Amino acid sequence: MKRASDGNTPVASKTSRTQSRENISLNQETVRVFCRIRPLKEDSTSCCVKLLSETTLSLTADTKSQRKDCNYVFKQIFSSFANQREVFDNVALPLLEDLVNGKSGLLFTYGVTGSGKTFTLTGDQSNPGIMPRCIDTLFNTIGDYQARKFLIKSDKMNGFEVQSEQEASEERSREIKSLKRYKTVKKNNNPFCYENDRIKLQGVTETNRFAVFITYIEIYNNIVYDLLDESTGEVLQSKAIRKDFHNNMYVNGVVEVEVKSAAETFELFCLGQKRKHMAHTTLNAESSRSHSVFNIRLVQLQQIVQNNQGQQMIPDQNLLKVGQLSLVDLAGTERSKRTQNIGMRLKETGNINNSLMSLRACLEILRENQLTGSNKLVPYRDSRLTFLFKNYFEGEGQVRMVVCVNPSVEDYEENLQVLRFAEITQEVKVPRSEARYTPYKTPKSTKPKPQIQTRSTIKAKKSASFGPEIPSIKFNYDNVKQHENELNNLIKILKARKQKRETCEKNVTKMEENFRRRLVTVNQVFVFDKSETQNIRATFKKQKNMNLNLEHKITDLETINNELLSKNKDLKEVVQALQNTIEKKNLKINQNLLACEVRKEKLALQNARLLKEHEEKLRKQHAQHEAELEFKNVKLKKVKDLVDDSYVPVITSIPTAQHYHDYEPHQTPNTYRRNVHRTLPHRRSRSAGEAWLEHNTVKPVALGTVFQPAMKKRKSVTKLDKLKDVTNSKQNKYCLIAQEVQNGGKIETNLYKGDILPTCGGGAQVIFNEVEQLKQVSPVENDK
Repeated sequence: MKRASDGNTPVASKTSRTQSRENISLNQETVRVFCRIRPLKEDSTSCCVKLLSETTLSLTADTKSQRKDCNYVFKQIFSSFANQREVFDNVALPLLEDLVNGKSGLLFTYGVTGSGKTFTLTGDQSNPGIMPRCIDTLFNTIGDYQARKFLIKSDKMNGFEVQSEQEASEERSREIKSLKRYKTVKKNNNPFCYENDRIKLQGVTETNRFAVFITYIEIYNNIVYDLLDESTGEVLQSKAIRKDFHNNMYVNGVVEVEVKSAAETFELFCLGQKRKHMAHTTLNAESSRSHSVFNIRLVQLQQIVQNNQGQQMIPDQNLLKVGQLSLVDLAGTERSKRTQNIGMRLKETGNINNSLMSLRACLEILRENQLTGSNKLVPYRDSRLTFLFKNYFEGEGQVRMVVCVNPSVEDYEENLQVLRFAEITQEVKVPRSEARYTPYKTPKSTKPKPQIQTRSTIKAKKSASFGPEIPSIKFNYDNVKQHENELNNLIKILKARKQKRETCEKNVTKMEENFRRRLVTVNQVFVFDKSETQNIRATFKKQKNMNLNLEHKITDLETINNELLSKNKDLKEVVQALQNTIEKKNLKINQNLLACEVRKEKLALQNARLLKEHEEKLRKQHAQHEAELEFKNVKLKKVKDLVDDSYVPVITSIPTAQHYHDYEPHQTPNTYRRNVHRTLPHRRSRSAGEAWLEHNTVKPVALGTVFQPAMKKRKSVTKLDKLKDVTNSKQNKYCLIAQEVQNGGKIETNLYKGDILPTCGGGAQVIFNEVEQLKQVSPVENDK
């Protein structure tokens, strides 16, 4: 039995939990998210969005990147070919039906800058968007059932009150007489209007009377401004967000204008558009720099009856039904890297992105609370945008979002963030809204109210006096004339009492009005103080939770700090051990380096010894070769002497720094000496076909002589640093050109010519056999 009871208990609790979850899910609905794809721009060549079905699209990255394709599912996707009417019918028309039934709704457009959000919401005159179609459809539906102007009046605290017909008539008269009608766009022959599709909603209660009120605000740099407020001139004043008697958020002091036609509404909208913050950016010629909110409030009176004269009247006991439709045009997300904004534009971009991040954070926490059952505090107060629409996410009305996507590849990163945000939003559930009826101030009743008879009232009646007392008169109806004086006196008394009574009634009416004004003022102060108290309590609670969270964070951080200190101590020990190891390794390295140095010195000494031995050996070989060469030269000289049988000068080496006259050629005496002078043969013709090696010790100065060296085949060098220049078999003549400066600054050019002869060892030697001298001398100096 115990096991059975133990086993049945959790089953019962589990079933109760599932039933409660089912009941909660029945009373909730998810945020419906739609997607609209903008047509691809003409200058864009590639597309990153692919439509898979009516509810699914694929985001494709560039071919260069390695990212995978991501698929996203929406309630419905409108392609680039979808028209404005199709978007209105599927997105805004259900919200408009709820508005007529007294329910509220929120519709906002979200996307990157230049993705078509403003066009989807407003459109143009020939192709109107969601807002103009909502206005036209609303007035097409309730046009014949509108209440007279000023019959319903705003109480400036997010509520409404009903005035009597007399008060409403006085308001209309004052408006006409004072000519203080609301300033709109200057009217011309062609007033601003949109195309009207003549759509009407069905199921409207014909006995009700409707009144339409609009407000137009913007949130710029996280500050709320009223775009229809003309009391402060051109400079807009900031507005505060308050909480009304029903805990609904509203903009305090906002101007609510009662409109009676669609044209009047469009004129006011144009007036607000002119005051809205717009700017030119790199990505959009007309970029919204703020979040704009266009509110349509529909107030309807029920149970309209008629009096005896057939005129419509409102009974004393009645309720108001108020519905609100908020159309929000969110500013586009931007990246400063692409827009290259600076200064004020950069500040605007930061505030826009921060407010959108706050909206995303609120939705993420709402989703987490709903999935895990936690009760985390949603940070609505982090931004004016989220704080204003707090009630919609807590069950005030339906919430719908239109995600606008630019399919260009350049916007891939921004589109990825937008689609991720849309995916989170679809998982958030909001409570279903219901029509709420609110009491209102009834007009003054002409019927006297029954008074409760109490002792105090009886005493007050007895003590009240309206003049002289009425005397008692006994009439004799047979002779009435005898009472004529008494009747005249009675008439005077009654007139005096009547006059005094009228004066008292006026005083009482005046006191009632004063008391009513004071009561309204006290009530307003009470509501304001209550709202402030609730705000303070919420702030205090938030601060308290923040303090608790900070204390927990401090505790966690202290624990983490202690752990880090312990780890740091262990790491210091490890570092010390590693340092000791490094020192030991360094000592071994130094010892190895010292041993390497010793080995290097030994190798250097050994190399020096070997080099010295090789040099000595080479010197001996060179001396031996020179001796052999000298012996061969002597033999060649003897052979040459025998062949020439004359004096042959042999010049082995002539320095360039000395004159050739300082050297006397060695003469070998011949057996047959001759005293006849032997003329050297002219070799110009023979040398023309030879290959010459021209050696210039310095860069030669241009010669001005008639005779010039004639060497057709020659190779000019400045240094004989290459052996192949001399040993080249194609060259057999050598010429050394030297220039010297003589007395008087004249240049003398000497050409030392010789033959290049190969040697037995594979080298070559030069035998100088002729010197040519080129110089210029003045004939006057020669005579002297």
